[in-house]
Amino acid sequence: MNSRKKFRSILGIIIFSAMLFPLANFSPASALSTGLTSPLDTSLGSSSTISNTTTSVAAATNVTTTAGSISIGNPTGIPLPNSTTSTGASTTVDGVQVFGNGTITTSINGVSMNFLFDPSGPAKAPKPAGGTSATITVKSSDLSGNSMTGIWDELHSSTGSMIGHGYTTNTYSITTGKQYTVYVSNWQNIVFDHWDDGSTNPYRTITPTQSVTLTAYFSTGSTTTAPQPPTSLAASAVSTSQINLSWTAPSNNGGSAITGYKIERSTDTGSTWSTLVSNTGSTSTTYSNTGLSPNTTYTYRVSAINSIGTSSPSNVASATTSTQTLSPQPPTGLSATTVSSSQINLSWSTPADNGGSPITGYKIERSTNAGSTWSTIVANTASTSTAFSDIGLAANTSYTYRVSAINSVGTSSPSNTASATTGTSSGGGSITQVQSGLVASDSLTNETMTQQQLQAGNGYWAYAGDAPAEKAPYSFSRDTQGLHIDIQAPSSGTWAGYFAESPNTNAVLFHSVITTPVRTVPSQNYENGMYVQTSNGLINYVTCVSLTNTQATSWAIINTYGTTNQATKFTVLWMDNSANQPLTRDCTIITNGQNYLKVYLDGTMVYTSSNLNLQMPAPYNTYLEPETSYSGQLLSGSFQDYYVSSDETIKIINSPSNAARADIADSSGNILDSSQVSAGTATLDVGKYHYPLSANIKVYDSSSNLIASGPANIYGGSVYSVTQ
Repeated sequence: MNSRKKFRSILGIIIFSAMLFPLANFSPASALSTGLTSPLDTSLGSSSTISNTTTSVAAATNVTTTAGSISIGNPTGIPLPNSTTSTGASTTVDGVQVFGNGTITTSINGVSMNFLFDPSGPAKAPKPAGGTSATITVKSSDLSGNSMTGIWDELHSSTGSMIGHGYTTNTYSITTGKQYTVYVSNWQNIVFDHWDDGSTNPYRTITPTQSVTLTAYFSTGSTTTAPQPPTSLAASAVSTSQINLSWTAPSNNGGSAITGYKIERSTDTGSTWSTLVSNTGSTSTTYSNTGLSPNTTYTYRVSAINSIGTSSPSNVASATTSTQTLSPQPPTGLSATTVSSSQINLSWSTPADNGGSPITGYKIERSTNAGSTWSTIVANTASTSTAFSDIGLAANTSYTYRVSAINSVGTSSPSNTASATTGTSSGGGSITQVQSGLVASDSLTNETMTQQQLQAGNGYWAYAGDAPAEKAPYSFSRDTQGLHIDIQAPSSGTWAGYFAESPNTNAVLFHSVITTPVRTVPSQNYENGMYVQTSNGLINYVTCVSLTNTQATSWAIINTYGTTNQATKFTVLWMDNSANQPLTRDCTIITNGQNYLKVYLDGTMVYTSSNLNLQMPAPYNTYLEPETSYSGQLLSGSFQDYYVSSDETIKIINSPSNAARADIADSSGNILDSSQVSAGTATLDVGKYHYPLSANIKVYDSSSNLIASGPANIYGGSVYSVTQ
């Protein structure tokens, strides 16, 4: 887990104009309880790049699509809390002005008011003297110094908490001057022997002063060599253009499995050699050399290959191709695949021996009685193509096929037979998931744990913040209502906060339900939100956050970037200007960290753009984080239903050639999204929906006949395959 836990602050000091906001507009709202009980799931997923272009959405409320005014200066003279640094400021929201001291001026329900935004947030907990960002890289090698990968390693803090884990070669971000422990484990007969400093304990403690690479050496339990040569090589001419080889595997493989063979050929009885196959990549001990000249003598030798090297050659063997031109050998590997209720596709391999004359076409036969009788459906394809589509077939009917090859001499005997049954006309094909898009999920309601229990465990989340350094009261816990992080300012006007931080992830979609505890505070300010931030140490993030002061709570979407120490620019992307805003909101952030960002609140898209400069390279960390400058009491920010996925879309693959459209429909038949099928693939957008999305996926032909369907619990990034 990344040890550089950046702490941001978005704070609201709301100063009303002479026109007071009616208090009746701010009645208390009850907290949301989702009742989720699913267990923690941290399945891995692959990274994904979003290249979507933005389209307008007329139905969305408060969708930011226009450029707003941009201002600088210091209209109120209010300094930033805990900081005197001024940053760049901009906005893309009509009716909103921003200023270099952090003031955001807007109007809610017709009432003008000012928010004060601190992008850099409260002071971070102090680093040890001289501490800077660095890395620890863990490598592994065998005792001969040959590099190895795939050895499990772990990085622990000085208190024993796991910071991260993975497989060698692995690199961790750390802070110099701090003590860390690196651990490597054995695997089967691969046993740890020593570190590169000579120490023999698999637990190695280090206090780095700069980036460092540690190499662990392992005994593999044996010494391997190149194999002995193959034996009993034999060559046999089978036609004018083909010689078959066979041999016996080496009696001694050198302690490492044979992985392939090198085959050499000579046309001068062994005076000179040319490599026919450098590595067969197979343990097969036969080979067919085709495309040879008639009435020609060829000499061969074979060498064995293992992980260490190549053996010396085998005995030599010679054979002479025949002079007679014959009909070809039969095609091989015939297969039949059902495409729909009226189509079966065939594929096969060309004959190993063309009889000394090129293949000019194929004869295709079909049977409806499992091969008892045959009818010719194509007498000669007059093509060298090894595929054929049989269309116009009866639904739910079994067909058997065989194929013969044709050259200038004649027609081969038939190939193997292959059978397939057409689908039913009612769309009997199925759709199944072949790849999950879920990267990680935590309902945050599935266990009850105290702060001490959470700190003692090596769970998904890490907990930190500047509250301890500020000597601010804080606590955190989990129960059936969610994750609760309680924070209280140490004194009025001094900001403090605490957060839960996720491990590094290459996810694209981030979701949580955020609850702020009060609509107003007696004095000062409180905020609570979800942040998606690059893990490279820079204060570059996007946040979905609530801002609370003495008069109201408002929600905003803000993008900030800067250095490792402070923000240098913040941009207000969207603000909710409605009255009596909810205290609990369902937030989804979708981003590629570069130019693309889309945000949903309560299932409504409030912001989208593909022209940003986010400067947020993956991997990312998610932060669930409340902060406050109100010292009157502990205030508890709550979070539920956290998940991250690898994309906002799903893919339907392997659709048959007659597929035209794919739909996602809910249990009532309402179409949630629809997409055209192209080259067998359809892409459907599910980013706005709550995951897992319980729905039916359906694929249709151009006449809207159902081809295949299947129920699914959908996460963005998942891939589904059509089977008939």
